[in-house]
Amino acid sequence: MPSPDWPADPQQLRLEVHALRDALIAALDARVPAQAVRGVYFKGSASKPWYAPLDYVPELSDLDLHVWFHDDAAPAWLARFREAVFALEFAQDAEDRFFQACPAPLHMPRPQLLLLNGVALSGWTRSHVQVLRGEPYPGAEATATEDRARLLEVSAQAAGLGLDLLDKVGPQLWTALRQLNWRVSPLPARLLSAAGAGPGVWHAPRSVLLADLDARALGAVADELRAYYAHTWAAFETGWRDAALMRRAVLHALEALRQAARAVDGGEGGNA
Repeated sequence: MPSPDWPADPQQLRLEVHALRDALIAALDARVPAQAVRGVYFKGSASKPWYAPLDYVPELSDLDLHVWFHDDAAPAWLARFREAVFALEFAQDAEDRFFQACPAPLHMPRPQLLLLNGVALSGWTRSHVQVLRGEPYPGAEATATEDRARLLEVSAQAAGLGLDLLDKVGPQLWTALRQLNWRVSPLPARLLSAAGAGPGVWHAPRSVLLADLDARALGAVADELRAYYAHTWAAFETGWRDAALMRRAVLHALEALRQAARAVDGGEGGNA
């Protein structure tokens, strides 16, 4: 039985996440020979334990699937995946496989498929990674100094999003949430790392991290994040149609980022 504080059955949500993850891998296997693939990885919030609703928000939290090609195969397959028609056919195949497995899902997980050969891996944070196939995940965990710098960078970016938010009315506020969520989702781990908690924070679910923020006199940041995730869950339940809920979520996200930046830039802790 799901916990009574979950608006939807987390076991069913998890089943649907895994169904789409497996559908994407099946679509990959149908096109790319096994010998070309160096590794396949499942990471982020969707791959971690979920102890509370804020650990996973349907359709907002990413289903991160990373694929790493062998060096000799990478140029050809990167070029292939850049072809628009090929990419659309790939996504259609994965979608069809998902609905075969889940004909009446509670949600459509939001996949983020990344081809690792196409990005610079230097300084990457591993976060929580499940190696589904192949070699260990590449890249290195970020240092506390790097996390502090990145936190200040994304906070400043978010504070300057005014022109992007100026015309977001009604359901278009979904776009604003997407612009902020990739900045907000790593915020608890990034803040704790910058505060000296160590790289292990990147492997814990969000609910555990917020409790750690509370214990470190950073409860004001944690409270803004709790409010953000409560509003996004409520917005999901409306089918992302309630502009007031999404606007409040955006405001809580901006405030969480502002207070976190203040905390690492020489200001007081959230509850100090």
